[in-house]
Amino acid sequence: MAEKTSYVMSAPPKSSWKGWLWDSADVSKEERRFLLKLDFTLLTFGTLGMLIKWIDTSNITNAFVSGMKEDLNLYGNQYNYIVVAWTVGYIIGQWPSNFILTRVRAHSAKTYPQMLALRFVVGLFEAGYWPALYYILGSWYNKRELGKRNGILQSAVSIAPIFSGFLQAGIYNGLNGHAGLAGWRWLFVINGIISLPIAILAFFFLPDTPGTAKPNWLFSEREIEIARKRMSVAGRVAEGKPYTVKSILGYLTSWKTILFTLVFTMQPFGSQPATSFVFWLKAHNKKGKPAVYSVAQINEYPTLGNAFTAVYSLAAVWISDGPLRGRRWPTIIFGNLVAIVIFVLLVVTPVFGPFSHRAPLYILSSIGGSAVPLTMAWMSELISDNAEQRAFTAASMNTLQYTFSAWIPLVWFQQVQQPNVTAGNRAAAVVAGLNVIVFTIITVLAHREKLQKKRNGELPAASTSSNSSTPSIDDGNEKNISSVVVEDVAPVLKR
Repeated sequence: MAEKTSYVMSAPPKSSWKGWLWDSADVSKEERRFLLKLDFTLLTFGTLGMLIKWIDTSNITNAFVSGMKEDLNLYGNQYNYIVVAWTVGYIIGQWPSNFILTRVRAHSAKTYPQMLALRFVVGLFEAGYWPALYYILGSWYNKRELGKRNGILQSAVSIAPIFSGFLQAGIYNGLNGHAGLAGWRWLFVINGIISLPIAILAFFFLPDTPGTAKPNWLFSEREIEIARKRMSVAGRVAEGKPYTVKSILGYLTSWKTILFTLVFTMQPFGSQPATSFVFWLKAHNKKGKPAVYSVAQINEYPTLGNAFTAVYSLAAVWISDGPLRGRRWPTIIFGNLVAIVIFVLLVVTPVFGPFSHRAPLYILSSIGGSAVPLTMAWMSELISDNAEQRAFTAASMNTLQYTFSAWIPLVWFQQVQQPNVTAGNRAAAVVAGLNVIVFTIITVLAHREKLQKKRNGELPAASTSSNSSTPSIDDGNEKNISSVVVEDVAPVLKR
């Protein structure tokens, strides 16, 4: 017979300024140790994997403006088609490759068709990584913790192009022509080399979800017990419900799945104006005339936009988790309102005006996209009671986003028109306005649902506490008069 174990859940701690900076400062020593281990494994290696994934995604643009266009004779909209090839592979592989991350080096491409095929394969095997990581984070962290972790994970998406830009600039200056390879080809070679050790380590350090995890060298039985109790208090239900036609139809008719998928479907409009920056810089260089911007400058200047997005996104999630006490909508809607202004200014500002007039607009144009980590956190929290719907919604959001990413550049942001894409910038402003409307609807519906659950007594304890955190877990040496002893958890651990 399994031996009984017990642990003590103390009353919810009061938020301190240290807890606003990093939430584990307000919990017990045992839970703090658990969160430290979880952050070191899941957050660290998940973020490193995300960084490598998006460096690869960014490399194609940096390579294009650094010699690939001329070497492979990529003219017309062939750049767009290469991006679409990756996107199609990504869409097809979204479900079957949900937990696979593989890198296929593209340095052997000699022709345009070969590049298309290789980018398709890369997209196919990268498909499951992004939605899987967000789903796993939503299965381990509570509301007070999730926004910051999602923000750190998503920051890799903004930081990756910075690495890619400076990496391409350095490679072009130091390795261009070395061993008979052009500088842009070395970019893919080096990306493949640094990907392999991170992929191997991530395989061993990324944990399963609390509902499926078993004690191992990484997490002990007691730590898994702590994780499951934390999620129970947060109202997060573990996996276990079967996928049926009825359940999937239920997901497809749920306002949560529909509205969150809708806002992600429109996401590509908000990210495209920033991609014009690199083409805008390159367009200043006219054939037969001295270059206005060097290859290094063309690769490096756009990283200012990525740096801004990373910093602003992290500030937004910290404000949401801290002073806003878990409210997601204020920073999300604010970012989209600012995006509307930026896109309108891109429409009315002369395309080839002074650097100081247009470059700042490109740099700030991704502010709407900074809502991604908070949107994913919000979705996870609103669908806490159904793990299968949460996973389905995360994959649907990502799949529809990339489905639209496949054709939006071909219609609104064609390479042959860059950087003269006024119609695309105008469309981005309209879509940002629609985002504000959809997020407002989500806010209203979520508030109504919360009031209904409160009347029915269905809210978990964490949702009614002042700081929206789970109760801390005592290490057994501390006593609390408001604590609750939870016993007979061994049978649960054996599920």
